[in-house]
Amino acid sequence: MTKWIVLSLITLILWGIWGVALKIASRQLSNWKDLYVASNSAVTLVLVVIFLTSLGNINFSLRSFSWGFLAGLLGTLGYIFMVLSLEVGGKASIVIALTSIYPAITALLSTYFLKERLTLVQWIGIFMAVLAIVLLSLGGSE
Repeated sequence: MTKWIVLSLITLILWGIWGVALKIASRQLSNWKDLYVASNSAVTLVLVVIFLTSLGNINFSLRSFSWGFLAGLLGTLGYIFMVLSLEVGGKASIVIALTSIYPAITALLSTYFLKERLTLVQWIGIFMAVLAIVLLSLGGSE
């Protein structure tokens, strides 16, 4: 098995467990701000470790940093809205599945901004991902 598949499967497993942990945390913490601070404490720890183990090896331009910052900002805002969705009663099984089809948006935007081409099979995959969300959502919300 190629390295990228193994890493992708690890991500799949971690994010699958993360979705359940996020819903439990949203039930136990008083509001989305508390949940955000608690969950991002882990990010802060990782940043400190990366910084301490990479002293002198961090090298980026203002332009590349800006794109990274924008990516982080968009990811953070998406995370906050997902947490709010769970907080107001969304089922983890639906909210996490719905938000997990974001790669379809990425694929569509990539055709314009990155000039990537999608194959027929990829278009079918996007259609099936959307269909899956429709089918998962038929049960309604909590």
